Amino acid sequence: MKIFIVCCLFLYLTSTDSNAQTVHGERDSIQISPEFQFTALTGQQVSSRDLKGKIIILDFWSSDCTPCRASMPQMEKFYQHYKNNERVVVYLVNSGWETIEKAKSFADTKRSGFLLFSWGTKYDLPFAYDPGSSTLKTFGLDSNPSTIIIDSSFRIRVKHSGFIKDFYDFLDNHVEQYLAEK
Repeated sequence: MKIFIVCCLFLYLTSTDSNAQTVHGERDSIQISPEFQFTALTGQQVSSRDLKGKIIILDFWSSDCTPCRASMPQMEKFYQHYKNNERVVVYLVNSGWETIEKAKSFADTKRSGFLLFSWGTKYDLPFAYDPGSSTLKTFGLDSNPSTIIIDSSFRIRVKHSGFIKDFYDFLDNHVEQYLAEK
């Protein structure tokens, strides 16, 4: 039974998500991001108004979402690569489907496990909480994981629902492209 579950999980995680929606098009025809606000797990209020002019990556998650947890090591690697770049902002936003206490507990726990996690990983990621899923809904999304990338002109460049197999490369390629644009 355990082997069956692991095999099903592997097939799920390595499959392509047909529900993914990546925004493409001419730079001037891309949708402007709506205003949003959520709370960093440190207690700080985060508002889109304070982030304008930066490339913003919002990755929505919940602690019981296996694909969310599976992508976190790659998100940690991405965050470590860009955390000192003042033009790039990253938040892992709990979608608010669970209590803030559960989200904080997950974010504060040293991760270990089988297959999907690095042994003894403590994430340095900037975790946040979206009460009532208001930010998730603002972008027209309703599932975890979901990723939004907003360029420095406050345009939604990527809106993606579902697991991304090579998440680091996916994010890095997009961010490098947007950093190169003036």
